[in-house]
Amino acid sequence: MQSKQTALGILGLIVLAAGLLVWAIQTVLTPYSVTPLILGGVLLLAYVFLNIGFLSAKLSRRNAVEGANLVLGVVIVLAILIFLEMILTRHSYRFDLTEAKKFTLASQSIQAVKTLKEPILLQYLVNPSTPAETQKAKDLMELYTFYSDKVKTEIIDPEKDPQKVQGLTAVTLNAIYVRKGEGGTEHEKVSPVDENNLTNAILKLTKGGGRVIYFTTGHGEHSVEDTTTRDGLGKMKGILEEEGYQVKDLQLFNLEEVPADALAVVIAGPQKPFFETEIQILENYLKYGGRLAAFLEPETETGLESFLEQNYGIQLGNNWIVEQNPLMQIFGGSPVAPIMSVLEPHPIVEAFGRQAQAVMFPIVQSVRLAQPAPAGVTGTEFIKTSSNSWAETDIQGLRQTGKASYDQGTDQLGPIPIAVAVSKAAEEKIQEATEEANKEEKAASAAESEDGGEKEQPELRLAVYGDADFITNKQWMQSIDLFMNTINWLAKQEDLISIRPKDDSGKPVTITQVQARFVFYTSLVVLPAFVALMGTVICVRKRLRG
Repeated sequence: MQSKQTALGILGLIVLAAGLLVWAIQTVLTPYSVTPLILGGVLLLAYVFLNIGFLSAKLSRRNAVEGANLVLGVVIVLAILIFLEMILTRHSYRFDLTEAKKFTLASQSIQAVKTLKEPILLQYLVNPSTPAETQKAKDLMELYTFYSDKVKTEIIDPEKDPQKVQGLTAVTLNAIYVRKGEGGTEHEKVSPVDENNLTNAILKLTKGGGRVIYFTTGHGEHSVEDTTTRDGLGKMKGILEEEGYQVKDLQLFNLEEVPADALAVVIAGPQKPFFETEIQILENYLKYGGRLAAFLEPETETGLESFLEQNYGIQLGNNWIVEQNPLMQIFGGSPVAPIMSVLEPHPIVEAFGRQAQAVMFPIVQSVRLAQPAPAGVTGTEFIKTSSNSWAETDIQGLRQTGKASYDQGTDQLGPIPIAVAVSKAAEEKIQEATEEANKEEKAASAAESEDGGEKEQPELRLAVYGDADFITNKQWMQSIDLFMNTINWLAKQEDLISIRPKDDSGKPVTITQVQARFVFYTSLVVLPAFVALMGTVICVRKRLRG
């Protein structure tokens, strides 16, 4: 007995396989996939109906048993592959081979999502006329979900699902709305959509507001309101506000203490001395757990010198660092404008690794830690110049002649420290035991108990640089990361470090999801399946003949 209408069965298999392939690529049933599936099924049923006797005879022979074993072996191999796929899905790893790491989140973004204590929902509002923007947003949100199972995503068409956008302050297409909890009403809008804005929105929503950075005024400091001149700090103020901080001026001579909402205080290049009462206010602020960043120029009497040395062992050199390393001069552009060369382990520069960034310090003085340090003070000289530099003490001669030479016994050889950071256990502030204060303290203790954490010990933090020009508008682009790292370390918000846009070093090929699935299934499913089918057919034909 021979098989009838063999071509009918082969055609049915081909049509059925085509239908399955279209379904896998489109992921939804459409006429293009349903039609071949039905037609292929009908053709196969017709073949079976016409060859019932032939198939029954074949199944009763020895070849049928061998064929069954072959099928069983294929099923076992497929089961193993599926099991491995499940394991790799749960424990996968991404490799980004682009030069600028364009398809990898910055370490700060990864840290932000990994430390989430409650779920967040990323909702993207689709604009049907801009599919490229939608794909970009989906790819970005997918990166966040890869690093944390607390991040969920949702694509919304406001026209089809208007109920899902109720409660939004303003409905903006092509924007991501970050919600705390899947059903939460509190949200932050991200527009335009990029990693920097999305991470900042997540941090702002989860960390809360009230992060105020105060800049002292009244002593000739660089102004945070100045965005036009080279000496202003307007650019850095903008970066701080992008990170969710509030920036305010601080006039100490009108106050009795630093405002209670101060997360940190910044002294940026004062040209006149602080009054004793102002220094006392700063001392009290630090003593009880305050955070202060001081950017101090050489040859400037600020009144802070003895305060810093006596209390925290920080010594200002009142000298000029001269750099004679030709490579450092190429980057710095001047022997008296060195760049940071040696980095010591500290959270402020930890993100840079051991390789210093090209941050230039125009006319910078040495900043050292006294040995031994005052009791209870721990510190690090975390930025130094190269070993070919020295601290020039004859500033007047350098000004007049424009030349400098190392004088043994007077000048100090490099590496010269130009930035230090110190910390110290803070004192407990004695407050009047009012009923309201007791309520707040009990509420804070209850919250800590719920989190399972211990009460954080108060600690003062202080960072001092020997230059202030490097954070001004004239070179803010070079110094953003260093400045923001400093502020975030002071504020104990290391995971809020500023994220700079990645350079797009190349133009990757952009394809749609349908095109991607087509490439995947044709290269990894269809072609191997075709080879396996041909091998099976040849093997069966040989057995039938033999």
